[in-house]
Amino acid sequence: MNVVILGAGKIGSHVASVLAEEAHNVILIDKDDKALVQVGRESDVARVHSEASAHLLLELLEQKPDLFFAATGSDETNLTFCSIAKNLGFPRTVCRVQKREIINNTKLDFARLFFVDYFLGPEVLAAQDLCKVLVHAKDLAVEHFAHGAIQMRTIQIPDLWDKGGTPIANLQLPEDLIAALIRRKRAEGDVLLIPHGADHILPGDQVTLVGETKVMHQLHEIFHSPKTETKSVILVGGASVAIHLTHYLCQQKIHVRIIEKDIARCQELAEILPHATIINRDGRDPELLRSEKVQDADALVSCTHFDETNLLIAGLAKELGCPKSIALITNSQLLPLLEKLGITAALSPRVNVANRILSILDEETTLTVASLSSDTAKIVEMRVAPTSKAVGVPLADLDLPKGLLIAVIESRGKVMVGRGSRVLCPEDIVIAICHPIQIPKLQQLFH
Repeated sequence: MNVVILGAGKIGSHVASVLAEEAHNVILIDKDDKALVQVGRESDVARVHSEASAHLLLELLEQKPDLFFAATGSDETNLTFCSIAKNLGFPRTVCRVQKREIINNTKLDFARLFFVDYFLGPEVLAAQDLCKVLVHAKDLAVEHFAHGAIQMRTIQIPDLWDKGGTPIANLQLPEDLIAALIRRKRAEGDVLLIPHGADHILPGDQVTLVGETKVMHQLHEIFHSPKTETKSVILVGGASVAIHLTHYLCQQKIHVRIIEKDIARCQELAEILPHATIINRDGRDPELLRSEKVQDADALVSCTHFDETNLLIAGLAKELGCPKSIALITNSQLLPLLEKLGITAALSPRVNVANRILSILDEETTLTVASLSSDTAKIVEMRVAPTSKAVGVPLADLDLPKGLLIAVIESRGKVMVGRGSRVLCPEDIVIAICHPIQIPKLQQLFH
């Protein structure tokens, strides 16, 4: 396919290289000639040395582009040129954003305002993956949807759960939480159940729950499951990933220390993250890590912009006795080395974005598909097409087949649990739980 990318920074350059390797035709635009030359040395990418403008995008329409990706470091620039590209006739637009308030705003639907088909928050995606490793290690599965506003977690119901005789409808679960899937062990084999109000959750069940992220933090209270044991985390590097990760960790009352060597950045972090401790030092200093008692922290995450630095710092932390040492990396060839060193690897933002762009190029209405319970069930994120038969019909009247549940709807920037009275609109995002054989019917319903 033909892809136009605006911005030859780390994100744009990496995505351009990955798409070129996958035999896509890529045009990369940037005013920085050095950045373009560097990309040209490594990949077969067409480069345009120019300021971005409506005139330039109009000229590029002659190349019949399938997708426009605004990947500069400015959210405002990306929003503006996505709007211009869409109005000029680009079929699909993808906007890189760093500010969470843009993709999670409940009052303004930025996607509709600026004609953005897909928002990608690279740092948010990376922070979510890191949060899974740090906080949800005991969960059987964790996924994020709707730009992180919705979370899916599969948990084991404790043997001490005393409400097994209560129907789900009478459990008084929070309004923004839904039990979407139950896997129950029996002597004759496991049984998979997509539950309804009359069903029960029993001790020992593996239950997949879907709901707003803020509600998911209450699961240990609702089901009397053990609380997270993570209490203290050290982050090295004050990049955007660290900011988003700190927000997630502080929501769970986990103490965060951020080590950043740039004094100006430390001052910014102190204003943005009042609940975190900011330390203006070089994280590569072993004496600093000793003085911060890295061995007593539950984990250290090295999330600077450089793989080599992250590997070094994570290795030092591991050597000093840190229980969990994590390095953010871009180069997948480092994975065997990290495994030998006992260091946990986490994919960098640019890798996450490249994977997401590839999935967008291959999709029609299906945005993401995640496996549950050893691939015996799927959680599917789909976009409702304007021509869908489901538009304007309450969920209760859709006559959905057994084994298919509409769990969550994202409509005009608002996220809602899929109650029977909800009515779907064109371009809504729907999160459904289903058996794999139901996916074609789901796609047919929303096309």
